[in-house]
Amino acid sequence: MFRFLPVIACLLLLSQALPTHAAPGDLPPEVKGFLKQHCLSCHATDVKEAKVDLQALSGEMSERSQAALWTRIYDQVNLGQMPPAGETRPAEKDRKAFLKSIESRLEIADRKLREVVQRRLNREEYQNTIRDLLAIEIDVKQLLPEDQQAGGFDNNGEALSISAELMGQYLKAAEAAIDAAIVHGPQPKTTTFTVDPAKEIKPLIPKQFGLVDGRSVLYTTDTGNYSKIATREKRVPVAGRYRFKFEAASHFSKQPVVFNARVSDFHGLAATNIDLGYYEVGAEPKVFELEATVGARSAIQFFALDLPRWLKDTSSGEFAGVEIGPVEITGPLFDTWPPKGHQQLLGDLDLAKGKLADAEPVLRRFIARAFRRPATDAEVQGYLALVQGRLEAGRSFETGLKSGFVAILCSPNFLYLREDVRSDSQRISDYELASRLSYFLVSTAPDAELLAAAERGTLHQPEVLRGQVERLLDDPRHERFINDFTGQWLKLRQIEATVPDPKVYTDFDDFLKWSMVEESRGFFRTLLTENLSIRNFLDSDFALLNRRLARHYGIEDVQGVQVHKVPLPKESVRGGVLTQAAVLKVTANGTNTSPVVRGVWVLENILGQAVPPPPPNISAIEPDIRGAVTIRDQLSKHRDNESCNTCHRHIDPPGFALESFDPTGKFREQYLRYHVEPQNRDKGWGKIVTAGKVDPSGQLSTGEKFADLRELKRLLVQQEDRFAHCLTVKLMTFALGREMGFSDRKPIAEIQQQAAAQGNGLRTLIHTIVASPAFSTP
Repeated sequence: MFRFLPVIACLLLLSQALPTHAAPGDLPPEVKGFLKQHCLSCHATDVKEAKVDLQALSGEMSERSQAALWTRIYDQVNLGQMPPAGETRPAEKDRKAFLKSIESRLEIADRKLREVVQRRLNREEYQNTIRDLLAIEIDVKQLLPEDQQAGGFDNNGEALSISAELMGQYLKAAEAAIDAAIVHGPQPKTTTFTVDPAKEIKPLIPKQFGLVDGRSVLYTTDTGNYSKIATREKRVPVAGRYRFKFEAASHFSKQPVVFNARVSDFHGLAATNIDLGYYEVGAEPKVFELEATVGARSAIQFFALDLPRWLKDTSSGEFAGVEIGPVEITGPLFDTWPPKGHQQLLGDLDLAKGKLADAEPVLRRFIARAFRRPATDAEVQGYLALVQGRLEAGRSFETGLKSGFVAILCSPNFLYLREDVRSDSQRISDYELASRLSYFLVSTAPDAELLAAAERGTLHQPEVLRGQVERLLDDPRHERFINDFTGQWLKLRQIEATVPDPKVYTDFDDFLKWSMVEESRGFFRTLLTENLSIRNFLDSDFALLNRRLARHYGIEDVQGVQVHKVPLPKESVRGGVLTQAAVLKVTANGTNTSPVVRGVWVLENILGQAVPPPPPNISAIEPDIRGAVTIRDQLSKHRDNESCNTCHRHIDPPGFALESFDPTGKFREQYLRYHVEPQNRDKGWGKIVTAGKVDPSGQLSTGEKFADLRELKRLLVQQEDRFAHCLTVKLMTFALGREMGFSDRKPIAEIQQQAAAQGNGLRTLIHTIVASPAFSTP
């Protein structure tokens, strides 16, 4: 059970007692009078309803706990959830006076309590920055531990500390990156060779595989990571970028067939698998050319989709399948030699002949790019001294210079987004603004154009800043922003966390899972690119679908592998993020769904309403897999407890509406379960049976009733302002790398109002956020 008590939610953190029944003496009369008239009768020392003692309330807001408490009080009174329903409502003038008095105090307290936290690069930002800085494709993210989240995002400075152990990992990552960027000797020879997958499957033809016009035929779908249609016979000799060229076609199928290509090094449990994507082919053979950076001894594999999992005998050749021809492999490929990263790092410097004097310009150039601002003479001399020390110890010039590079990449000036507080300015510098903007929209260090604007001192100018936002939103790297933000706001990163029960959800596969994520990302991308209203997140008349996902949704006449904008049939249950399969999957556990989990998701991510965790003495409600008692029945009894009811009356209604969708996001009217037949209990054999009818109706805590999700979405659209506020807060939290406090509320309200006046487009909202003084404030 989740506690969200309208009577006391604003008071959950109270713990200190006041000496008398009167409100604190350091509060204005309107505050003391309001508390005494409307609150103390239930929450005083001698009553303490729900264990809350209002006389523990202190007027002092200089401590975080008290400021947080008063913020919750403000919100509950402002939302009309305190005093509770059934109690005498305060006069509007008294309520406004109470709120105004608290508001001014809280703004001052929040500004005083806020610390300027230097934000460390998280794993994604670190990897992107290293790759762009050195023009390499090395995976350094795997060397670092996962980042913690705060405020819903893992780029929050409060959660990004550095330990001695982490510094050791940064040292290893930096050494690996520098080693990957620097090359020696002549360009490795690029070779081309051809591998025919038919050689590996020859003993299995024709009973399990086929051979048509020199192309191997795959008749079944394999859900693992190993396929016999592969180039294992001759793997790539060294790590690098390779091109895989082959011909493919559908086999004995009226419809196009989809296949997946992956590269693996087959290192057992530690194998690296690189997904090259999903592709569609028809009867007419088509040539594919795929490029990927792969490890040594890697091979490409092919997997068919939407085919039977098993066939006894395919000798007749009259089964649908996909034909894969011999694969021509070319590589390693180089655009230039030495590679771009080597040139960016060293220029024309010959490491074998280098002297100490040669290190100074190289270090100065690298420091400026790594620190995202011009290097100071002191910094250059400090790292030059490190190189000199290595040389004096008898080490080679290359070793000494590498030590300098590694030290730069382990410096706080690289690992942190440094934003210095200046007494003569209320905004960050243009260089700091360049970094803040770049890490917001492309998740990497500012490029040459941003740094040039910072150097000219013009980046903060509105027209220049707007132009840079437009440029970055049109840059292909903005996909990083889409993936990072939706991955955390919509919880898409958790798509792998559960696996739907294969006995019940038999049509779930990797292609569907991939399509789910592509839909949600594509939807966000479409709103951003076309500057469509954020109202579409609540409900829309289109969706981003491919053939696989459309079939899952029961929508006809949609073709293709890539998701694209598709008009929805009138009165379709789809539209908006609530009905996207990825969201529905990450809010289920793979086997069952819970109105509580999904309801909390709606409150927190759509309406911006924080939901505290349940008390430790309240057991969770689990669905009755026998179907004897519905989860709605269980929750109804749960709400007989008053303290539970005041929480669940907010949470449960949107969750009930979302019960119309199973753990894979498929629409349902009946619950399903797998019934093991008594005579086959030892084998676990059984069948899928119904387990009760879904009831998607409900009533919001504000009184509005709805029959199903369509009606709930209409009610949510009427609360567009609440969603706009929620989304603005989340974008601001992500952009600034910190949680929003009480003193941020006025800037957020101004951003929201300005964006609404311009149509509430998603792109407009981002422009408005960046243009806000709050974006340039330390």
